[in-house]
Amino acid sequence: MGTRQPTPHGVAVCEELVNGLNDYGALVVSGLALGVDAAAHRKCVEIGLPTIGVLGHGLRSIYPAQHHALAERMLASGGLLTEHISTAQPDKEHFPMRNRIIAGMCDALIVVETGKKGGSMITAQFADAYNKDVFAVPGRPGDRNAEGCNHLIKTNKAALLESVADLAYLMRWETATPPLPRQATLFVELAPEEKIIVDLLTSYDMLSIDQLIVAVDKPGSQLAAHLLSLECKGVLRTLPGKRYMLVSKAT
Repeated sequence: MGTRQPTPHGVAVCEELVNGLNDYGALVVSGLALGVDAAAHRKCVEIGLPTIGVLGHGLRSIYPAQHHALAERMLASGGLLTEHISTAQPDKEHFPMRNRIIAGMCDALIVVETGKKGGSMITAQFADAYNKDVFAVPGRPGDRNAEGCNHLIKTNKAALLESVADLAYLMRWETATPPLPRQATLFVELAPEEKIIVDLLTSYDMLSIDQLIVAVDKPGSQLAAHLLSLECKGVLRTLPGKRYMLVSKAT
């Protein structure tokens, strides 16, 4: 997410982040707006990374009109999403509403350049309310395009982000614990709750955090502790999008 009038530096940072996300097979969700949104979508299309544009209108038209060709290219790997009927027009009040969908879909919201007011800040507020991870790229003091990002960081509404390596570390997409051989995982001592999780993942290739919460019927905080323990024991592997699989299935 970001301003509709990014600086060349902001566009470059956005493209660099998308390039890095390609290594993790991420899905990029944004609003198909001018500026940072379009830069992210274009880079995704260029490198073949799936991307979804959440629209503030129906599917019979594309707004802004100059993004029509980009939207068509996105259909090959990703797509377009809207809550409106096909004939709905791009009315002003639709766009803040669509930002809640972007916030709800993402596991990590990244703000590249933005002022203190605008759609990106609204989306960040939604994401924070939904307990999503929010990240902001810092900028120079006094830079109007950096005011929003710096404010989110200063008020602890977003983590400071300088590279995809920061994102991967904070989202636990990488782990310092080397995977154990499959035979070794059979002899790891597991708590009863951990064994339930392992048994579930034995039956599926992977499960999302939401699926696990429903399946084990435990609060998210308790489940997160068990998942972290299993990861530290080398039994579990964390995937992009807060999905999990057994190490033995990944090797």
